[in-house]
Amino acid sequence: MSERNVLAIDVGTSEIKVALVSHAGEVRDCARSPLEVLYPQPGWAEQDPNDWWSAIRSATRELWAQSAYSPEQVSGVVFSCQMFGVVPVDIDGKPLMNAMIWLDTRSREQARRITSGYPKISGYGLPRLLKWLRATNGVPSLAGRDTISKFIWLREERPDLWQRTHKLLDVKDFLVMRCTGRSVTTFDLASGGWLFKTRKGELGWSKEILRMLDLDTERFPEVVASTEIVGELGAGAAADLGIPPGTSVIAGAGDVPSCAVGSGAVQDGEVHIYLGTSSWVATHLDDRAVNPFAATGTLCAAEPGKYILIATQETAGASMEWVRKKILGGDLDYDALNRLVAECEPGAGGVFFFPWLMGERVPVDDASLRGGFVNLSLDHDRGHLLRAVFEGVAFNNRWALGVVEKLLGGPVPSIRITGGGAQSAVWCQIMADVLGKPVERVANPQFCGVRGAALIALRALGEIDGLDAWSDLVEVTDRFEPQPETQALYAQRYPSFLDYYKRNRSWFRDLNEGPESSAQPPGEAPSQS
Repeated sequence: MSERNVLAIDVGTSEIKVALVSHAGEVRDCARSPLEVLYPQPGWAEQDPNDWWSAIRSATRELWAQSAYSPEQVSGVVFSCQMFGVVPVDIDGKPLMNAMIWLDTRSREQARRITSGYPKISGYGLPRLLKWLRATNGVPSLAGRDTISKFIWLREERPDLWQRTHKLLDVKDFLVMRCTGRSVTTFDLASGGWLFKTRKGELGWSKEILRMLDLDTERFPEVVASTEIVGELGAGAAADLGIPPGTSVIAGAGDVPSCAVGSGAVQDGEVHIYLGTSSWVATHLDDRAVNPFAATGTLCAAEPGKYILIATQETAGASMEWVRKKILGGDLDYDALNRLVAECEPGAGGVFFFPWLMGERVPVDDASLRGGFVNLSLDHDRGHLLRAVFEGVAFNNRWALGVVEKLLGGPVPSIRITGGGAQSAVWCQIMADVLGKPVERVANPQFCGVRGAALIALRALGEIDGLDAWSDLVEVTDRFEPQPETQALYAQRYPSFLDYYKRNRSWFRDLNEGPESSAQPPGEAPSQS
């Protein structure tokens, strides 16, 4: 058993990670391949689905070139993927257009129209809001980031493609189909599309919501548990991945449920924060919870019968990369960057950074917000800018954590931290100081997604029994305690962070509300698809 491995594939926004994970949860070997995001128009964000597979094939070949393990030792294949993309495919499973990924807001007009009505509360028509909350425990984002409004956009703006669409797939669904030929999605993805009933004992597509939107289930894939074996690896996919055909393919999960498992914070109320391109605060629960006015609620979790409460924020590591590449010229490696942040005094010399470069989702669903530095003077240097970014992302996470803690009924004692940003010890310490809580860093935090996906696969393969086993297989390597003086400083600065939003939200809305004013993503210029 010790020589057996799961081939776990993590499809993020900016890169692919392919890893061999042992049956004891150890990431043994890993390879990466970059991904490109296309921005053909303001507010649009696309990826070519075929590029996902090309990047997976490239990374897998690199993995086998360096690994001491044999492809014959692979017990299963599983995916963890970015969530809430839309890939329309034809009867042969071929994509009909580039995927509209989670960053895409082209369907904002459709989102606002399908949620409209009177009386209106926080932009939502009350009758429809209540209907959605009863069925799905959530409501579509007014910014147009969810799959449901993208479906409507496709039907209205690309009727020719809509007619040819056999299935509407998410990122993971497309890759599972590529491996097995089977069209399936998982409960986590279905529940996040706001078309799916999520109450225990009632899981299934909501006829009421579908009827309201004049949709049917003909184009939707079958819904299965994340811990289900959905098929065997076909010959073509097996050749690309370099492993034997017939290998079990597990349904897997989106990146949030996978990272929740990979963090080891799997018991109800245990919170993890992910620091990657985006960021989120999440915890498992035994029942549904929601705050629709803060765009925070539960999805179905990877463990059957459980839920995951999630508060998602748009640009975390993406903000840091934007500053590193576009403002500072890209000459700093990560070691030098972290040294500059560590050498700069807490509070960044008075500079604030607001990480709303693509608008924000939680705790305010506001696509018109924009980020930037405030309170700059001629005395500030690049160290102040970088530290302000780390602090600004941490303040934003504190804001989201407050929403989660209210839904949990009180403060949590500590936080697990995962994602590529968690490799930075100075960022972990800033998080602890801003949050005012101990922050625990897991082993190889950048591989949290592949580790979580592999543990889900082991559950499907019968190697482990569930939540307790998942927790036992995740090692905590570092614990960052809040430093009293720095914690007090950040506690004084945090109200100013919130006050900036309150004073400027209407100004941002007036300036950026028109579709022609939609922001380009951080660090990117418009590209043609």
